[in-house]
Amino acid sequence: MKISLLLRIALLICLVVFSLTGQVSADTGKLIGSLTDLLGVTNEQAEGGAGAIFREAKNNMNTGDYSQLLDAIPGIDSLISAAPQVGGLAGKASSLFGSSSDSIQGLAALTDSFAKLGLAPDMINQYADIVLGFVQSEAGQQMMTMLKSALF
Repeated sequence: MKISLLLRIALLICLVVFSLTGQVSADTGKLIGSLTDLLGVTNEQAEGGAGAIFREAKNNMNTGDYSQLLDAIPGIDSLISAAPQVGGLAGKASSLFGSSSDSIQGLAALTDSFAKLGLAPDMINQYADIVLGFVQSEAGQQMMTMLKSALF
């Protein structure tokens, strides 16, 4: 009986330590599972691609809306951290197209991130559909609509 109790305590400690290390939360873990299952991508590609999509949304959302999204779905910041850094052509898009280039720059950044993950640009829409469906199921229609408007 004491061994069983000690094993439970050890397991609890491991779970707490794992959750404090910034790993993907249980909430976003469902999303990563869906992406890997439905699209046949690796965990790294799922986390990085979802993170790139959430980063793009964050860049287009006001602070209050983004805070609501974080409250509704813990772990988004961990996914954003998993997204590849963008630069090069993605960073220069605004200088080429002027101030109306937000959507062009966003698409270039997503394309760059996906390329660094070894994913084709046509995967962006597939990821976005799964991410939006996940947000709707976990946080509701209003949160999904807010995310969708930040992306498109």
